Amino acid sequence: MSLVIEENNSTGIVNVNAENILQEVIEASSEKAVIVQFWAPWCGPCKQLAPVLEKVCAKFKNIKLTKINIDENQEIAAQMRVQSVPTVFGFINGQPADGFAGAQPESAVMQFVEKLSEAAPGQADISGLLQSGTVALSENEPEKAMQAFQQALSLSPESPEAIAGFIRCLIALGEHKEAKAVLDQLDDDMQKKPIIKDVLAALAVAKKGAEVDSDKSDLEKKVQSNPKDLQARQDLAIALFASGQQTEAMLQLLESIKIDPSWNENMAQSQLLEFFTALGHTHPDVIKTRRKLSSYLFS
Repeated sequence: MSLVIEENNSTGIVNVNAENILQEVIEASSEKAVIVQFWAPWCGPCKQLAPVLEKVCAKFKNIKLTKINIDENQEIAAQMRVQSVPTVFGFINGQPADGFAGAQPESAVMQFVEKLSEAAPGQADISGLLQSGTVALSENEPEKAMQAFQQALSLSPESPEAIAGFIRCLIALGEHKEAKAVLDQLDDDMQKKPIIKDVLAALAVAKKGAEVDSDKSDLEKKVQSNPKDLQARQDLAIALFASGQQTEAMLQLLESIKIDPSWNENMAQSQLLEFFTALGHTHPDVIKTRRKLSSYLFS
């Protein structure tokens, strides 16, 4: 019997059956990540999920989308232990790597497909470069960090982590206009990613720091001469953060909150939360500072 491959020319979706599953899923997953959607013509949620999957998968060159009609391929469904439809599996190197059941919102589907794309065969491993760049930034070495993130981008141009790191380097170097230009060039999906939103917050804080009239030394003298000058302490925190001294900046705001937590309608606390967003809520210094903030507010 001849091999049958039905492919929708407009969507690129391959209809898989017992005759072509070896070639279209198992073998193909050694070159790309292959997504298999188990569906049925009578399934309402399948009809809801299908266009979402198509839309998301179309954004990734290393993802192949296929589907299996369970009414016509009951043996395959049984082998994969499909208990309900829609059920979706992602295959990498011949093995199921991830999956989900039921209709999902686009954000959840995007997260699922992104994870598969990052693990797809042939995908460049840039984790070491990302780590090197992040460490260099934390040590206030933006030029060194820039080299690492640029190299990561050359290997994986669509990596949100590499893009975010590159923009953070521009911010650290004071190139705010250039950072804004890069952000503006990103498509809507990329701009909605949490890591990119954090970078946007970092840029906003950096711009605010550039607007502080006095330099850090003048502000430090003001705070030293009058520790209860909370406006000077607030300006100093912003200036410190903008210059890459994030830990010192957050300590200044914690001290302000310790002195008067309600000063100027909780301004110090609000600014601290902006710092958290700019750094990212998983940043080690953010986690430590958040604990201290809780002890000050709820002790």
